[in-house]
Amino acid sequence: MILTLYTEDFFDSSHHLCNYEGKCAFPHGHTWKVSVWVRGDEKYKDKSGILWDFGNLKRIIKKIDHANLNELFTESPSVENIAKYIYTELIDARPELSFKVRVYEKVVSKKSYCEIGGF
Repeated sequence: MILTLYTEDFFDSSHHLCNYEGKCAFPHGHTWKVSVWVRGDEKYKDKSGILWDFGNLKRIIKKIDHANLNELFTESPSVENIAKYIYTELIDARPELSFKVRVYEKVVSKKSYCEIGGF
């Protein structure tokens, strides 16, 4: 049976866009929202019955929270590259699972859930 999990978290950071003409070329900050969907066969659950621990996202976010993203990223820290960074961290740790990542600059309330069944 295929399981789909969802979680979201938030982080604060500063950045500026490299090689960009406009106000985002200057240092500024955001409170980012990260949404993650995880999909995998239940055969990949661990001994405690967990397919993927929601704390895994927290560990990734801890690396970029309250950071100047231009000092951490080799590419311009655009929303596309932030999403790619998080996705790469996830897939490198658990290549047997499928992930979808969404990154927002606007904060909304937190939700976590697990779905099972058809769409």
